Amino acid sequence: MANKKNPDRVNKDFMIRVRVTNEEHEKFIQRAKENGYRTVSEFIRSLIDDEQETETKSTP
Repeated sequence: MANKKNPDRVNKDFMIRVRVTNEEHEKFIQRAKENGYRTVSEFIRSLIDDEQETETKSTP
């Protein structure tokens, strides 16, 4: 169900938790900002999307 502010938003049903060091966390934040993402979650989702697009392009 979409919310009132953004009716096109897709609700997510699952959450993944990963333990990282403070240094790793800071790197995630830095890379997300460098690439124009507001959150680390958006950045990581983009990495998955990029990988799926690459796999689709390489499949004959």
